Amino acid sequence: PSVEVVPPPERPVVLCLGSHEPHKNHLSVLHAAEGLWRSGIDFELHFVGAPGWDVRAYDEAVESLLRAGFPLVDHGILPDEGLWPLVAGATVTVFPSLHEGFGLPVAESLSCGTPAITTDYGSTREIAEAGGCLLVDPRDDAQLEEALRNVLRDPGLLDRLRGEARAYRPKPWSDYADELWHVFVEQEAGR
Repeated sequence: PSVEVVPPPERPVVLCLGSHEPHKNHLSVLHAAEGLWRSGIDFELHFVGAPGWDVRAYDEAVESLLRAGFPLVDHGILPDEGLWPLVAGATVTVFPSLHEGFGLPVAESLSCGTPAITTDYGSTREIAEAGGCLLVDPRDDAQLEEALRNVLRDPGLLDRLRGEARAYRPKPWSDYADELWHVFVEQEAGR
């Protein structure tokens, strides 16, 4: 999408996109953020997404962190005109989902020129291979925290990831359709 350029925020912004469901792994994001905040790293954590099928633990963790005074914002669902400037203005997006069919938030982040931290397997890894991403095991909270720390503390790493993200060119849907046609029709016809 074409996105307006927004001025850099006062402090780094970590953005987590996706519905608040257990498999999106937002509790690990909250855990990593709390560790970084308690170690003195200053940044804002923003979430954008609808409530999912089981949000009790997420809601409790968010409420606890807000009571402690940490800079956390849950935007809920945003219209496009609010979403895209937030994605383009973020320092990094984080999407450590345990399983995904595609991983659209990673592709959206990269298409806005914003680096992403994402899952080191499946479809998100496939998207991340284009560059602009750090890969983590989403089941390893320490690894996620370390990746966030590195992006927030290492300007050289952040600049490299931003350059790679700006160079990202998403695969057109027609290419996906051609690949599916080849696998499900042409290969099956040859058997």
